Amino acid sequence: MFDQLISRWWIVAVRGMLAVGFGVAAVLAPERALVVMVSLFGIFALADGMFTMGAGLALNWLTLFLEGLIGAAIGVMTLLSPAAAELGFTYLVVAWAIITGVMELRGAYSLRALTNRAVVHGEWLLAASGVVSLVFGVALAAGSQAAVVPFMWMIGGFATLSGMLLTALALNIRTWPRMLEA
Repeated sequence: MFDQLISRWWIVAVRGMLAVGFGVAAVLAPERALVVMVSLFGIFALADGMFTMGAGLALNWLTLFLEGLIGAAIGVMTLLSPAAAELGFTYLVVAWAIITGVMELRGAYSLRALTNRAVVHGEWLLAASGVVSLVFGVALAAGSQAAVVPFMWMIGGFATLSGMLLTALALNIRTWPRMLEA
């Protein structure tokens, strides 16, 4: 599993870059109709889920696969029923963020148990992404999203930060073969 993760570091990088792209779009165009953002979220959740499922299958990592499966399902539901998704958009995002956060924390724990801390490091980036997801989901659930612009800025900020953490993790994973050789 460890060697497969190293050889497929780019999947984590693509997932991170997708999140950054979604986050920047949400911050730059918050005043757009909620329908556009619902569709954009659906596309993002589906793409993120597919990449995460692929990584989970490639690495034989059940929690990663399940995280991707749930994310892809939320994306598909959002795209197939945008009117219903628009009504419950906040709940969809909250559910996705909390589930993703829990799965990322579990994945970071598994990765830490798998690696020799003295040789390989960086699993804390996945844990940090999980914490950011959980905090975002709880904050979104607790807050009032009456105004579209602050709501979209919050989503955009979360996606950008989460994507940056995942991209940093991917770049860290890419250096592991050199660390293992040393």
